[in-house]
Amino acid sequence: MIPLYNTTGAPVAYADEACRGIYDGQGSLVAWFEGEFLYTAAGRYLGWVEQGWLYDRHGRPALFAETAIGGPARPVISRRATALPTRISWAALPRPLPRRQPRPARRRRAAEWSPVSALTYFGQ
Repeated sequence: MIPLYNTTGAPVAYADEACRGIYDGQGSLVAWFEGEFLYTAAGRYLGWVEQGWLYDRHGRPALFAETAIGGPARPVISRRATALPTRISWAALPRPLPRRQPRPARRRRAAEWSPVSALTYFGQ
C-alpha cells in the first residue's frame, strides 16, 4: 500500500500497489482510479492524479504520495507516520464498478493546497 499524505504530512489514505483503489485506515474503499481520473466508491468524480499528487476537481492539490514531483511546498513526513495500519482486511474493488459521474473538463493545476486535504476529500 502507498500512503497518501495531507497538508500536515499525516497519512490519511492508502493506494493499492496497482493504483486501482484508495482505502481509508480501516481498509474500506473510498475511491477508485479510472486511468488518471479518480472517483468515489459510488462513482462521483473527485479529480485526477498526476506525478504523485491527487488534485481536486478545481485543480488544487489535496493529497500526495511520498514520491510526488512538483506541487506546493510539502510538509515533513514523520517516518513513524508511514506505517500501515495493522489488523485490517482490505476491501476489494466492487465488480462491476459503479457507474461513473460525467467529469467536467480538467482544470489547470493550482499552486495552493485544496481546502479538503484529509478523508473529507473523498466525501466532497
